[in-house]
Amino acid sequence: MRLNHDFTMAVDTVLFLKQKKTDDYIQAGEIAKTLNFSVGYLQKVIQTLSRHGIVECKRGRIGGVRIRNKVVTLLDLWNVTCGELDLTNPAVSQLKKPLKAFADSMSKVIICKKN
Repeated sequence: MRLNHDFTMAVDTVLFLKQKKTDDYIQAGEIAKTLNFSVGYLQKVIQTLSRHGIVECKRGRIGGVRIRNKVVTLLDLWNVTCGELDLTNPAVSQLKKPLKAFADSMSKVIICKKN
């Protein structure tokens, strides 16, 4: 388990897409400019989110990215960007309960909920 920049970038991106309140595709360049991200690195994070079904992408002049899932939680983004939490056999057995509590609390924080 490791916390990385991808996680915070994924959270910021999903929140940005949610705040747009549109089903239109938003170009990665617009997201990167608004959030002060590198376009190339943001595209890497978006590809990861797309592979896991959290967002959908469309290529071309009118393409971009939009949220696909009806509900996106912090745990969804954590699992995609940092790796799944090993709750059954953690590296240190004393971490089993804290990791479970961490996962439970992250799964309750809804970042985006589409109607």
